[in-house]
Amino acid sequence: MGVKSSRAGFTLISVMIALLMLSVGVLTLSRTLTKAVEANSRAGNRTIALDIARQRMEFLRSQDPGILSGFAEPGGVMVGDDGRPSLQGKYKRSVVMNGIRTGLMQVRVRVEWPRMNAPVELVTYFYTGA
Repeated sequence: MGVKSSRAGFTLISVMIALLMLSVGVLTLSRTLTKAVEANSRAGNRTIALDIARQRMEFLRSQDPGILSGFAEPGGVMVGDDGRPSLQGKYKRSVVMNGIRTGLMQVRVRVEWPRMNAPVELVTYFYTGA
C-alpha cells in the first residue's frame, strides 16, 4: 500500500497567476490616479483663468465708457495667477473691443494658458453713448 501525500499548498503556476492579476490591478490603479491628477490640474488652471478674466471684466466695467477703448489688449499680456502683468506669468490675457453700432461696444476678455483644452472667454457689451 502506498502512502498518500497530504501536502497542500500553492503551485508555482497559481502564484504566478496571482501575481499577474495583482500587477494588472496595480497598473490600472496607477493609470487612474495619473488621469485624476491631470484632470485636477486642468480644472485648477481653468479656475484661475476664469478668475483672471472676471477680474479684468470687472475692472473694465468700473471705467468710464468714453475711455474704454484705451484698455484694449489685442496682442495679449502675460499675467500671473493673480491677474497682474508678469513676464514670467503662464496665462495670456487679451481684451478685444469691437464697435457693434453707434454707442454700443462689444468687449471680449480671453485667457489662455499652456496645455489648455479651450481658453476661457467672457463677452459683454457696453453702452458708450449716442
